[in-house]
Amino acid sequence: MKNWTLPVALGVLQLLYWPRHLVPSPDEYLGVLAVVVITVALGWRRRRPLAALAGVVAGLTIGQLGTPEDALIGMQVTDMIALYSVVVRGRHWPAALGVLCLWQAVIGPEVWDTAAQYVAEAGLTALSYLLVAGAGVARRQWLAGRRAAAEALQQAQVAHQEAGAGERRRLSEELHDVSAHHLTSIVVTMNAARRVKGLEPESLRTAAETGRTAQRELKRLLADDLTPAETPLGERLAELVDAFTRLGQRVTLDVPAVDSLTEPVAELAYAIVREALTNTVRYAPGSAVRVRLLLDVGQLHVVVENDAAAALGEKLGSGRGLGGLRRRAQLLGGTLTAGPGVDGGWRVAATVSITARARRRWVPELIDVTAVALLLALPLGLALIPDGSTRLDGRSWLWLAAVVPLHTVPLLYRRQVPWAVWAAVFATIGLWPMWMFNADGPAAQGRLDVIIFAVGAEFVAVYAVGAHARHKWAGLLVVPFTGAATGVLAAVGAAVYEDDDSLKSALGYVGTFAIIAAVIALVAVVPWAIGFAVRLRRDRIVGREDGAVTAAVAAAEQEARVERARLVAGLREQVLQQTDRVVVAADRGDPDEVLAAARAALAAMRELLTALDSAPARAAA
Repeated sequence: MKNWTLPVALGVLQLLYWPRHLVPSPDEYLGVLAVVVITVALGWRRRRPLAALAGVVAGLTIGQLGTPEDALIGMQVTDMIALYSVVVRGRHWPAALGVLCLWQAVIGPEVWDTAAQYVAEAGLTALSYLLVAGAGVARRQWLAGRRAAAEALQQAQVAHQEAGAGERRRLSEELHDVSAHHLTSIVVTMNAARRVKGLEPESLRTAAETGRTAQRELKRLLADDLTPAETPLGERLAELVDAFTRLGQRVTLDVPAVDSLTEPVAELAYAIVREALTNTVRYAPGSAVRVRLLLDVGQLHVVVENDAAAALGEKLGSGRGLGGLRRRAQLLGGTLTAGPGVDGGWRVAATVSITARARRRWVPELIDVTAVALLLALPLGLALIPDGSTRLDGRSWLWLAAVVPLHTVPLLYRRQVPWAVWAAVFATIGLWPMWMFNADGPAAQGRLDVIIFAVGAEFVAVYAVGAHARHKWAGLLVVPFTGAATGVLAAVGAAVYEDDDSLKSALGYVGTFAIIAAVIALVAVVPWAIGFAVRLRRDRIVGREDGAVTAAVAAAEQEARVERARLVAGLREQVLQQTDRVVVAADRGDPDEVLAAARAALAAMRELLTALDSAPARAAA
């Protein structure tokens, strides 16, 4: 029903207007046909926007070529309504816009009498089409934002439902990433000490240090403190490489300046290098390993290569490491691969998108550009049409060509800096009386119509403050400021250009200022109130969406914390106790106990990880 409300209302208004022009003639039948075609076409503007626009153009063509001038005045905006629907809902709106402008250029000579009138009207109509297209693009972006907010809410609700399973998966990955490789290193080191005489003291010392590191990581997990280390990524990687070098690996590190990476990207890069180095200790001990980080445009490449193929030795780990890292890379818009290298050996490579920080958008939107172009064209186009028998002289044209851009172009940035734009617009209003009274000849002095069409910039500037000022209630000050600025201009104009001596006094100037300031302030309330109402509606919708997403996320986090509290109890009993045994045995100098405790800790960790993985399956059953 709502699709037909607007077209039927326009059709009824047109028929109510028409009887005053009604005379039995073929033109009347063509007019009725045009109204019917346009009304029916507009009713389909939401479902078939391109077809609706074609129907409106056909109806308007019939009406403009077959009826008297202004007979279809109630239908004159229907092409813009149809174009707006095409831009909001269609994909081919630039082509539709071009066809409309071409259509106006073709029928223009049949409608307008003079070449100047044709050029002015055709140009203003084209700019009006662009303004409508800009409004449609803005509406399309707004609707896209609402859809994105709805998707974010849906994702947050899904996260709430899956918070328990997600926390189990995250804990599983954290256990593997931060702890398993330490325990694996201890097993590898103690096995090597058994085969090589003289390595036992150093191996025990390394086992004690590594065991304490594993203790700290496990206790950090138990404390639910997953905050990334504050040490820069480059230093952390250097320390990691040094630790594996002491385990007998020949590791070289090639890292550029990567300390500016975001936390998720930096943590993932560190985890990938740690997992790859751990695997070289397991399956290719003593091999030469090269670690490289490369920064490309918008991407970080992490490559770890060794010169020996992966051996089929004792599998000490659980096999979850690379799979978890691959999922994390995908969440950051990247990929991770592992396999044989081109020249032999083994290669782990990851590519991750680098998240850029949001920057202020200084490129004007289409609607702002077209609004400024229209405000430029209105006074300049009107000045092309002679007022009676007088035309603007050359100096008047130069003045006008300078004043209009200075007065209007700042509006391009009305969204970014509304108060500065308002100040720039009102700082140039004094140029208008200078144009009227300082140009040669009487033509400019009689062109108040040009100035009337130029004051739209003031209304847009006041609207911008109401809609986009940083402090919304402070924006109300724009109303008295606008009145005061205009009142000062009126008082100065009375002092400089007024011939009536009764006004040339302090009382006259004050009276002029007060009257003009009060009247203009009352007028300025209207655009400010419209902008403020738009802002309130926008903030209310966005705030409601953000509130719903925040509530869903908070519920998911609470459920995850509850699940985590349950899981860490098993971690403390099954893994941390065995890790404590490793440290105590290493400090006591008992290599057999160190090896047994490390293997027991790894076995306990595998058992815990298996339990975490099977929990979702039991819940589903």
